Amino acid sequence: MSKKFICIMLIFMFLLLQFMVACSKDESNTNTGDNNATTKNEDNENNDSSQETSKENLRLEVPDDLPDMDYGGDKYAILYIDWSSYQLYQFADEEIGEVMNDAIYYRQKNVEDRFNIQIAPIKINFGEITRYLSTSIRAGSNDYDLALTHCVDELTGLMTKNYLLDWNTIPTLNFSKPWWNKDAVETMSVAGKLYLTMSDFIIPEPNAVFFNKKMIQEYELEDPYGLVRKGKWTIDKMYEMAKKVAKDLDGDGEWTNRDQYGVVTQFDWYFQSLAQSAGMKCVIKDENGRFAINADIGKMQSILEKYDRLLNDKTITFTFPYNAADQYVSLLPLSSGQVLFHFDPLPQAIRYRGDEVDYGILPWPKYDENQEKYVNFSWNGFMAMPSDVPDLEKAGIIIEALSAESYKYCVPAFYDVLMNVKLTRDEDSVEMLDIIYSSCVYDLDLNYAIFIGGLRDLLQKGSTNYVSEYERNADIAQGKLDKIFDQIEDND
Repeated sequence: MSKKFICIMLIFMFLLLQFMVACSKDESNTNTGDNNATTKNEDNENNDSSQETSKENLRLEVPDDLPDMDYGGDKYAILYIDWSSYQLYQFADEEIGEVMNDAIYYRQKNVEDRFNIQIAPIKINFGEITRYLSTSIRAGSNDYDLALTHCVDELTGLMTKNYLLDWNTIPTLNFSKPWWNKDAVETMSVAGKLYLTMSDFIIPEPNAVFFNKKMIQEYELEDPYGLVRKGKWTIDKMYEMAKKVAKDLDGDGEWTNRDQYGVVTQFDWYFQSLAQSAGMKCVIKDENGRFAINADIGKMQSILEKYDRLLNDKTITFTFPYNAADQYVSLLPLSSGQVLFHFDPLPQAIRYRGDEVDYGILPWPKYDENQEKYVNFSWNGFMAMPSDVPDLEKAGIIIEALSAESYKYCVPAFYDVLMNVKLTRDEDSVEMLDIIYSSCVYDLDLNYAIFIGGLRDLLQKGSTNYVSEYERNADIAQGKLDKIFDQIEDND
């Protein structure tokens, strides 16, 4: 058989294979793109395993570009407070066969083995970061290599008293890597210094909207996933959909937890970040990089009015007060079947996993369709480096490695925990979670406890007079910001 004939046959076989693959793709791409997103994954359980592997490997393919180092078994001490997701998703003592726990366990073990280092988590009480760091710094004992803070508490004091290191001075960090939150780096930079930042080493804590898929179908409502994709998931659209399902089920003329609602929510801290979700930060930076109050009073007034219509209409929305003892227990949960939309912190999705209701997750709605992207304020704490860390190169290498490991393994594991499904088998959920996590932002109005926005308090009082609220507080808030900026600028 001639070489020429063999070559021709090989080319023919290659073209035939390409044709078969193309036909296969045509047959599999029959989704019409209409309002069937809530159920489309039921028909896709036999996806090509190579496609699944490719999706899972996208994160793994990003190199951390760190050098090979041996730290001779040195301790790397991480100080953290007994608060929020630090309690659940930050450290793990052993492998127990639970996806998130084991991802966290191997994150630490992999970094320890790679750099011959011993990571030592140290849990302390809420509100004690300053005391522990100041004691170590004054004694010159270098007790801690990293501190994990609250999202508001103690932050300004830590920065203004020289207890923290400027992350910009650490040579082995690469903020261009995808595990660093770019908005946190930009927002928390003050006078050219970055004392607080955020990477995937800390799981973000944005709020989200959970919805009842069955109710969407029963009332023939627009597909929420499709609305998100088209940029049409807005406050007004949420109100419109919520109004269609609200019913006085027992017919007594009273609106109680025995009735059916479009929206259910705890009426408290969730709504401190309404402005941010509507694409408006309350504290911005001027041309000199100094803090300035956002003076767009007109938009703030409009945001307030939109949410007042949604939240304070008791025939549409059921609200209940904050309960410190059990703050995430709903007085009318999604599992009741009487709720279309439920506001909740995203990590609390684990509470829905045992429920009978088939639920979906959405980002916080836009202000209107002209808003460029979905935005979710994240209530997680920050990473802080003590100012007395002796080896900056090592400090950077270890936190960069931990952040990269978390990006590659812990965040995908967290998706699985939230949705109770294999990551690549629920494309809608993954897409929504990607949108939510990629849109996490920070605002000094909240992180510095300025609270010039004040929308939550006005909503709770049933007031829509934002102008008087702004005029009463703007000068005081600006004075606080100026003082913080000047103190940080004067730090050595």
